[in-house]
Amino acid sequence: MGSPQGSTLSTNMAGFVDGSSTRRQVSYLDSLPIYVKELIAGGAAGGFAKTAVAPLERTKILLQTRTAGFQSLGVYHSLKKLMRHEGVKGFYKGNGASVLQIVPYAALHFMTYEQYRCWILDNYSAFGTGPIVDLLAGSAAGGTGVLCSYPLDLARTKLAYQVVDPRQSLQNSVGHIYP
Repeated sequence: MGSPQGSTLSTNMAGFVDGSSTRRQVSYLDSLPIYVKELIAGGAAGGFAKTAVAPLERTKILLQTRTAGFQSLGVYHSLKKLMRHEGVKGFYKGNGASVLQIVPYAALHFMTYEQYRCWILDNYSAFGTGPIVDLLAGSAAGGTGVLCSYPLDLARTKLAYQVVDPRQSLQNSVGHIYP
């Protein structure tokens, strides 16, 4: 009980109970400007959401573009075929570009919505605080986000459009090595 490790643990637990150890960590976040917090929150939420739905997004793109072998399949059979041909990694093909596109979009959209809303409320008080203000702020924020992230969305779609069969690429490689 009298070991130095025990006293360190007791000190840490005492700091945790009275809140002094967490105050140091929170004070750093509290010192950030509100728009930085909004950028971080929007970007993190967008990146997590896009990764969660990546398999369905990839399947949707394959079905929309009528990629060979996927044009007459439903969602379930397309997911099975994608798993069989490319494995789990195939579900997330293009997801890196997708996350790179959605993080700035979601961050900008979340932050600019709040900024536009405050600006409208400060400068045009006749609108009140109802749905018209939300519609105007949301429209302006969405436009700002799309304007800044559209080139990344185009790159993501091109990456997700490609389908690779590992057996086929191995046969092509062997064919080029041993003609």
